[in-house]
Amino acid sequence: MKRIITKIKYTAAALCSIVCMSSCEDFLSIVPLNEIVLENYWENEAEVTSVVASCYSGIADGNFITRAMLWGEMRSDNMSKGLINPNTPYVNDVQLTEMLEGNILPNYYIADWSSFYTVINRCNTVLHYAPEVIERDPDFSESEWLAIEAEMLTLRALCYFYLVRSFRDVPLVLEPTLDDTAPMQVAAASPDSVLNQIVEDLKKAELNAVKEYPPHFNANVSYTKGRVTKQAVWALLADVYLWMERYDDCIAYCEKVIEAKVEEAEEDRMSYDGDYPLLANQKASASNNIHQAYNQIFGAGNSFESIFEVQIDYVYDDKRNPFRSYYGAFDVDMGALSASAFLAENTANGNNYFAKTDIRPEELFDVDDVNVFSIRKYITSNVSDDGTPSKRSAAYPNWIFYRLTDVMLMEAEALVERNDSSENDLRIAFNLANAVYRRSNLAAQDKDSLTFSTYGTQNQMREFVLLERQRELMFEGKRWFDLVRKARREGSNGAMLDLAKRKYTKPDAVKSKWIKPDMLYLPIFEDELKVNTLLVQNPEYETDETISTAK
Repeated sequence: MKRIITKIKYTAAALCSIVCMSSCEDFLSIVPLNEIVLENYWENEAEVTSVVASCYSGIADGNFITRAMLWGEMRSDNMSKGLINPNTPYVNDVQLTEMLEGNILPNYYIADWSSFYTVINRCNTVLHYAPEVIERDPDFSESEWLAIEAEMLTLRALCYFYLVRSFRDVPLVLEPTLDDTAPMQVAAASPDSVLNQIVEDLKKAELNAVKEYPPHFNANVSYTKGRVTKQAVWALLADVYLWMERYDDCIAYCEKVIEAKVEEAEEDRMSYDGDYPLLANQKASASNNIHQAYNQIFGAGNSFESIFEVQIDYVYDDKRNPFRSYYGAFDVDMGALSASAFLAENTANGNNYFAKTDIRPEELFDVDDVNVFSIRKYITSNVSDDGTPSKRSAAYPNWIFYRLTDVMLMEAEALVERNDSSENDLRIAFNLANAVYRRSNLAAQDKDSLTFSTYGTQNQMREFVLLERQRELMFEGKRWFDLVRKARREGSNGAMLDLAKRKYTKPDAVKSKWIKPDMLYLPIFEDELKVNTLLVQNPEYETDETISTAK
């Protein structure tokens, strides 16, 4: 009876933590495990996998996904204010408006990192206790454990990668919090320490991560796309190395992913044009409308190009993604966020951001709205040849962490940026970026096609790759981090802020405040400072000064 009771207690605690995660006030108040539970849990494989499942549930939580989106997009030039709807459950109207106008204070919800440390603690718990189960359960083999270990190390690394890019100095916690009375004082570690730990974890995960998982009993869910695989490990490692400016390593891991996708296409007997197996390049579907590629990528389920994504349909019974309040939903045409006006204006005739033949604007935003441009990506289920969208009635798309074109453009950036960047490097970078561009411009005539000579210098290619990443990955939580990489490489915020400020009506006020290096990073949530006295606030957020940037 005691055994049953303790299992119920643990399950209840885990479920409570998943449902009530937003109520956690400090990052270490995360599924604390009492001594009774510890003594009576971790007996068999089923108990291990239940905690593993909670790790994936953690990254699917609305607080987690919306912060992954907001940290990577909101401060960039992609995002502006949409139509604030009082019925949107995840949006604080006043704070969102302020943040979009360049004002962020330490008490704003965007600075709350607790959902990420919740997942970290769950991963730490599995890493600490699961190895003991091998001795207790003869059906739980060492090889099965090593595959799970790879998953936990990768999810933990993913969390820390978001944290270090968004906050810079963050607590590095590698052991589980086991007791409600345990000390909660953890000082922030240096960015280098965190990044080195991430690389160490991912290199270890690489050894035992599975290539693919067998089909799940639910045919609508792909475990291979929703759980950590070798491709997911490689993509994350490539991204980390790009951030660390270890360009040769980034290129090597991008190549691993691309080669794996080519192999996967061959196994599936997928016939395609060009060097890269992008969906629109499939010869078998050449007669279909160009939008079908993006309809597959951002529709329900997983596309061929997917590497790692949160399986929304699996996690949420009502099949709604947790960022619907920001981007819009089937019953709300306009979300709380919209595309920046300068991106959308004059798109129909071509502009500096999209060619006239580029179909991505029709996938990205609605240009028919007045002053606001509603986001279609993730919200629109299908776009026809003439650009007409249809809204989702039931199923909502997954949140994508990594997909093939993202990796291709990572490699292009690394090729351009490495010190010995040669003409051959630039040509390969051009071919990678141009392949992504051409997939969305299949209607372009030869005279409108891009040529290497136009982008033959390092600076020209650098601008092309950055712009192509913006066009292809808009609203996927990438743009702000792309801009920060630019600032870090250049040792100055100036050039990246010239890009980011374009959405403001008072850009100079924004630039004057955000020019300091510390402003690239978020403040520590004020509740964390109260609980953990070893944390030190980002010095640029020690005052409550704001800027007026009324639109």
